[in-house]
Amino acid sequence: MALGTRDLKGALAFVTDAHDVDASEPLTTELLDRLTELVGCEYASYEEHDWSRRTVLAYVHCSNEDPLAVTPPYVPEDFWSLPGEEHPRMLLRPSAEFEVFSDRFDRRERERMRDEAEFNAKWLIVDRILFRVVEAGTRTAWLHFDSQRRDFGERDRELALTLRPHVEPLWRKAVARRQRADLLAALERNGDVDATRAIVLYKADGRIDHATNEAHRLLAGWFASRNGRLPPELDEWAAKARPGDRYTERRSGSVLTVEAAGDFMLTLNEHCSADAELTPREREVLRLVAQGLTNAEIARKLWVTQSTVAKHLEHAYPKLGVHSRTAAVARLAKSAD
Repeated sequence: MALGTRDLKGALAFVTDAHDVDASEPLTTELLDRLTELVGCEYASYEEHDWSRRTVLAYVHCSNEDPLAVTPPYVPEDFWSLPGEEHPRMLLRPSAEFEVFSDRFDRRERERMRDEAEFNAKWLIVDRILFRVVEAGTRTAWLHFDSQRRDFGERDRELALTLRPHVEPLWRKAVARRQRADLLAALERNGDVDATRAIVLYKADGRIDHATNEAHRLLAGWFASRNGRLPPELDEWAAKARPGDRYTERRSGSVLTVEAAGDFMLTLNEHCSADAELTPREREVLRLVAQGLTNAEIARKLWVTQSTVAKHLEHAYPKLGVHSRTAAVARLAKSAD
């Protein structure tokens, strides 16, 4: 079913206005009120969850919803442990990408569920359209429309599908705004302490939104990047990285480590490689030590005497700042991370 001109104009006006809003969340109560009018339903809500911490990060409701009617976190206590597919009566399923409640249950069943379930009875919901806005690591966000009277039809489905691809960019802009605010606050609070930190905030398309002076220096020195965008290799990696993931470049005894510090936020750290001063033979001996070989086994493998192996280790330890085989292996392993 093709949407009419009025619906298309309404959707376009909403998306245009939503991009002009400067708020901590991608959708505000005012924007959700616009959506209830556009769709023709009683309620529109935005939710964001962190599954690793089992936390509701955000819940934004329209004006029709009494904020005191339901106490946070707006989900049942056992919500976090339920595999959504095995509990089809949940109005919000963790596995859902796009669904219409009436596609799963007829009206009589939905009315029975409405009357039996405490949450449904409170809001008198008989139908819901829900779609996932984004899934980033352990974080997910949904937008849903709830009807108290009528079943959602094909027009409502098409309108939701039309809106869906335009909501994710709103989420990404909101994340970038929050991170930029946090970064600027930290820099202002700590002054010169953070002046040497290399932090980059970037947009979904790879453009750099904000970077400290140290970050600009490292990007230019390691990637010759001066065009206001992430270097192609970093951009490709960052698109798939999750918070905590690391990207490493090595050059002339130095190591650059880039860590995904959050959504659209990178930290960069340059340091000398632990094995920068080691000779090729010392590196080879330590590699065999890491494999669990004894000095005698290493001597046989390299066709040298045990005293030569011991001498290589004796020379390598001070270069690594350690005093034992175990510490040397651990130091090299840490440097490789």
